[in-house]
Amino acid sequence: MSANATGVELALRRAIAFASRQRLFAPGDRVLVGMGSDSASLGLLGLLTHARASLGLGQIAVAAVERRLDEESDDAEQVADLGRLARQLGLTFHAVRPAAKGRRVRVLDELRRLATEQGHTRIALAPTRDDDAARVLWELLRGRGMTSIRGLAPRVSGGVVRPLLALERSEAASLAALLGVELPASPPELPDPTRDRLLPALEATILPRLRALTPGSSAALAGLGRESRRIQRTFARDADALVKASSPAPAADQLELDAGTLLGPRGPWVARAALRAVCPAADPSHLRHDARALARAVLHPRDLARAEALVLHGATATLDARSGRVLLRRRALRGG
Repeated sequence: MSANATGVELALRRAIAFASRQRLFAPGDRVLVGMGSDSASLGLLGLLTHARASLGLGQIAVAAVERRLDEESDDAEQVADLGRLARQLGLTFHAVRPAAKGRRVRVLDELRRLATEQGHTRIALAPTRDDDAARVLWELLRGRGMTSIRGLAPRVSGGVVRPLLALERSEAASLAALLGVELPASPPELPDPTRDRLLPALEATILPRLRALTPGSSAALAGLGRESRRIQRTFARDADALVKASSPAPAADQLELDAGTLLGPRGPWVARAALRAVCPAADPSHLRHDARALARAVLHPRDLARAEALVLHGATATLDARSGRVLLRRRALRGG
């Protein structure tokens, strides 16, 4: 067995073990593979087609997204190449295109919509441990503390899984050899103008230098992301328990809290849990924004006490300066 074949086999074993340990797939899962033209995406497809029986997968389909409808973009040609590859492998292929010229596609939203329409239970994406490390480093450099670092989780909502997070990018790319067919050429990836400029710079230049100077740095950064997510899950559980215990029999549209519980590292989680209890149908993005606003307001109690109420998307918050209690009330909104 050649050294290269040995490397592919080791990467395959590690990826299968990671997917099994993290319970990324359930028996019979119908998997939609979100594909780009990069080598890691081809490696992901190699992994899933080769280890289909080992992972107990059902149907595998491929989806490629043309992010921009633009004559100067190579997206359409790359999508066509991936379509030919999918058909060569006997797989169902879906191409997602922008609705109009100049419009961009929200890739994950489109993949979720397509998976729902086609009855797929998992969406597999190709980020690697290098991508995870770059994300953690980006979050650190943006001044985020341990309670805000996320990195890339193996599983997220909507059935999205990332089976290659146990592998470095070069290892993930090596799995493309398992496809056993001629692969489409991968042109150099152009910068995405919608992304923060720091992140691609970290991925392309800083992280490779860091790995050369400190072997194992990618694994260490990825581990930091995992530990941060563990802390955040603990905070979320504690916050839910505290909110339930704070008002034994709260009214359906209001809840009272000790202002002190909204301070400190757990404050944003307590605020979010309280707002979710009062406004169960709140938009998640509004919930995050309102939780931060509420925690900030309690840090400056004089400002909050002077105002009649802090007006949020779905609730109002008032502070009783004497008792140090915050009262949340659901706000009547037009049309709802």
